[in-house]
Amino acid sequence: MPLRLRNDLTGWSRDYWWALIVVPLALIVSGVLVAGSFSTTTPSSRAVTAAVTSAAPTTAAPRTSSIDAADNAACRDGVGGKSIVVSISEQRMRMCDTSSLVEASYITTGIDNRTDRTPTGTWKIVAEETDRYLVGSDYRVFVHYWMPFFGDFGFHDSPWQNFDYGSPRYRTNGSRGCVHVPGATMASLYKWAGVGTTVTIRA
Repeated sequence: MPLRLRNDLTGWSRDYWWALIVVPLALIVSGVLVAGSFSTTTPSSRAVTAAVTSAAPTTAAPRTSSIDAADNAACRDGVGGKSIVVSISEQRMRMCDTSSLVEASYITTGIDNRTDRTPTGTWKIVAEETDRYLVGSDYRVFVHYWMPFFGDFGFHDSPWQNFDYGSPRYRTNGSRGCVHVPGATMASLYKWAGVGTTVTIRA
């Protein structure tokens, strides 16, 4: 009986030798895939507190507009060199180089109340960072570009925003004070501006 068992095993290993390689390999690959599906790793685990909105993720398209006289005028009143001028009442951002307009875009500013309103004044960009989380007491959102200019206030993309940039809905559904910029424009702003670029926020 032991001899027959040994012969049976020898025959099995001769006919199914490939299973000795394939099965362990399949188990290893399955383990890697399962572990990956439960991973919470993100492109960046860094987090920063910022004045953003916690609206449900959707995609908002920027309002289309042509450059007008007001855009050029905003730059003529600039401080010289590169500057970013934001008008809360117009929900408009202008990128200026000395007195020349580089680009203009509709944006979304803070909710119109005492705690979330985007502050007015003049500051400078203090940092430029990519692919990180912005966190607050009731939100944690991922952004591709982050450019703070005053405390927790800064420019960033906002893929979760569910209404058009430039819309008067900012008064009730805007940010927590940050300036939301459409994705493509935010990418341009990040590449164009640098740390030290002047930021002017007007009412």
